[in-house]
Amino acid sequence: MIWIIRLPALLIMAVLLSCSGSHLIDDNSLRKAITDDFRSRSEIHGTVRSDLFGMADTIRDSELREAVIFLLAYMPLSDMAVYEPDYLAANASTAIRSRNEMPWGEKVPVDIFLNFVLPTRVNNENPDDFRTVYYTELKDRVQGLGAMEAALEINRWCHEKVAYQAADSRTSSPLATMLSARGRCGEESTFTVSALRAVCIPARQVYTPRWAHTNDNHAWVEFWIDGAWHYLGACEPEPVPDRGWFTEPARRAMLVHTNAFGYYGGDERVIRKERLFTEINTLGRYAETKELKVRVKDTSGKLVRGAMAGYLLYNYAEFYPLARLECDSSGECSLLTGFGTLLIWADDGEQSGFVLASPSDTIVEVTIDSEFRTTPFTEFLLAPPVPEPFPGIDPEQVRINNKLLRRGDSIRQSYINTWMADISAEDIAHEAGLQAETVSRLLTSSMGNYRAVAGFIEGAGERAGLATRILENISGKDLRDTPAAVLADHLANAPEPAPGTDTALYDRYVLSPRISDELLSAFRTAFRDLPSDLTESFRTDPSSAVAWIDTAIVITDTENHYATPLIPAGVLRLRIADSHSRDIFFVALCRSLGIPSRLSPGMRRPQYHMAGEWHDVRFDGEPGSSETPAFITFINESRMDGSAEPEYHVNFTLALCEKGRFRTIDYGYGKKISDMTERIPLDPGTYMLTIGNRNDAGNVMTSVTFLELNPGEDLPVKVIIPDFPEENAAGFSISLDHTLTSVSGAKAPLDSISGRGVVLVWIEPGREPTRHLLNDIPALKHEFDSWGGWFVFLTDPERTPGGYNPESVTGTPVNAFFATDPGLEFLSTVPGKKPEERLWPVVLYCDGAGKVLFSSEGYRIGTGQLLLRKIRN
Repeated sequence: MIWIIRLPALLIMAVLLSCSGSHLIDDNSLRKAITDDFRSRSEIHGTVRSDLFGMADTIRDSELREAVIFLLAYMPLSDMAVYEPDYLAANASTAIRSRNEMPWGEKVPVDIFLNFVLPTRVNNENPDDFRTVYYTELKDRVQGLGAMEAALEINRWCHEKVAYQAADSRTSSPLATMLSARGRCGEESTFTVSALRAVCIPARQVYTPRWAHTNDNHAWVEFWIDGAWHYLGACEPEPVPDRGWFTEPARRAMLVHTNAFGYYGGDERVIRKERLFTEINTLGRYAETKELKVRVKDTSGKLVRGAMAGYLLYNYAEFYPLARLECDSSGECSLLTGFGTLLIWADDGEQSGFVLASPSDTIVEVTIDSEFRTTPFTEFLLAPPVPEPFPGIDPEQVRINNKLLRRGDSIRQSYINTWMADISAEDIAHEAGLQAETVSRLLTSSMGNYRAVAGFIEGAGERAGLATRILENISGKDLRDTPAAVLADHLANAPEPAPGTDTALYDRYVLSPRISDELLSAFRTAFRDLPSDLTESFRTDPSSAVAWIDTAIVITDTENHYATPLIPAGVLRLRIADSHSRDIFFVALCRSLGIPSRLSPGMRRPQYHMAGEWHDVRFDGEPGSSETPAFITFINESRMDGSAEPEYHVNFTLALCEKGRFRTIDYGYGKKISDMTERIPLDPGTYMLTIGNRNDAGNVMTSVTFLELNPGEDLPVKVIIPDFPEENAAGFSISLDHTLTSVSGAKAPLDSISGRGVVLVWIEPGREPTRHLLNDIPALKHEFDSWGGWFVFLTDPERTPGGYNPESVTGTPVNAFFATDPGLEFLSTVPGKKPEERLWPVVLYCDGAGKVLFSSEGYRIGTGQLLLRKIRN
């Protein structure tokens, strides 16, 4: 949803014609550099978007004109495709207004203002009107506060609007996140940065692209006050700045980084500086660091200038590139990183090589050659940085903050309680001739967007059944943030299925507007304007659409630098796009013409369906493929050490070598190997099989095997999970002589349910680490049910949101008991730490005598698998 509200023409004219002779950018050299960059972009895009690039000449106010020029000079294509002049002028004007009206605005240097206040874009979300809509409300909220107090208060406001919930990779806009009152960390931080920028507090989203000690990543917020950057957890208020549940994990990070929009001249550590943005390394704010230098040589010992070195971190069973740096004339490059293990992969486009960098290494050498694939099977241990304790917060401050958190939860819940209060799913279903259960489920899933979805169904008339099929074939997030008008476009312009077309194929690959990670948009209308003879040729032979796109669309690797996909109509408008947006455009075009199309499972390559089979699409410049594919079959030969069944992106992945680098094939997260037993077709080539096993401490035992697949070959691929040496129990015992009190008040002696062992879990409902744990355990419900022991989930009423209801926690083992631990009295009996010193959630697995066999604290992905391994052993 592109949340852009059209402002009245008289208001826009007033903005454009307001007069101010003072410069926003006083530094002449900086102003000239930005103006030169603006002219360069205008030469490229000014003809197609003359309305945008010509608007600067219509603005009399010098400050506003310079702000608009800065935004246009560095705007990614995804914004250029949809921004209109009134939107750009209104947002720039509001940003300048906040700088003039907020008491700390005059203390914000212009370069900080340009990079971290003026841009509406935070990362890869879609644009909206959040700044112009909420500036006044936020300004009133912080009236009378100093800048630091205002930043913390803004975060409390954000907490009242949004809570954490895992979601897909598409980043909702701030207004869409508010609408559903939920978001993953990337959406919470985008929302909070937008709120801080609205009141002229410089802010940016920072993130660790992958953790070293556990799977996954995390994003949070840095904000600038009086010359220094501070941090906070987005929508997760703490009583003081520079604290969050992630403080301890961040001390084990290998990289924390952010992007500065536009020209950047600051003095922070730069990873790479591009024409349109700068990537900044902020790890030193959180962790102990070292400089890790890489030197690249060829087999003759000659240093390789221009070689690329990837600093790769094991996570999600793949080696993820934290950074790729170009070697200088000495064949060297350097990254500020943490004290953990990295795989350094170097290449010059043809030759490659790799080496492990240990936690203590400060310089490594990589020799590249064309024979790296002959490297034998390797098995090695990867270590994350060691955990570092961090001082706690004053308990009284925590108590007061918990009270404020409960108040914020109550405000948010009051809004959530209004959903569907003014409509009846049963009535809508009856009028449309639909099943009430179907309509109720769709409306409930749409959350705050229920009116749009209800209006779409009601407006479909006799085609209400087809409307629900559209809704059934989009994502949950699409239901939560897609306007009725967009859905109506896909209904009104849905092609008739060809005779004999399979309904499931039609619904998923023609009718559905969901293609990849793009914003849903009304693309079918856009394609109606193409010449009929052209579209008819595409229907007859979809490969002709490939040739047309090659000619009509220019591909760029640099102009869409935030990697937000262009909507298909935007590609058609600009006639320039990144390759991913081009691929989405092809699929959208095919579906609009009634041709089943998709991005293929695994390689995510465009395909169209014709004559009963899928056909790969190869655009100009892309490597061709053999007519004869190779095949692999995954075979589970892991030793039975008590672990759960191997899963893709949890224990193993496969990656294809492309120009000397490996790209992981996307078969989905958590797919069990038993669901991958069929022969999988692949292009012939070189592949890397990565297999890993992470232990309680976060260390990983991993193996890497290189595979050469030839045309027609049918290769069995054995997946053998590496074993760790037997690990000792936690080394302490607790008393099970404790009476549990359920949330509803029922009593149960703990020792009466612990005969087969018991898992004690202290949780903070609503907090992200707890939510991850409550996702991990249900994924293994069948295995835990087979064990037959009990899970006891304990909460402290003072740390529990007001709307917490254990019945809303789904998928827990059949033997689950939800209890309270007032004042954490039971937790205080656990040896080792005081309750206030512990990281949440706390997990203990005890045998029937109270001996602790497994313990875990704090944020961790995969706790369920580690726990199951201990139970089975």
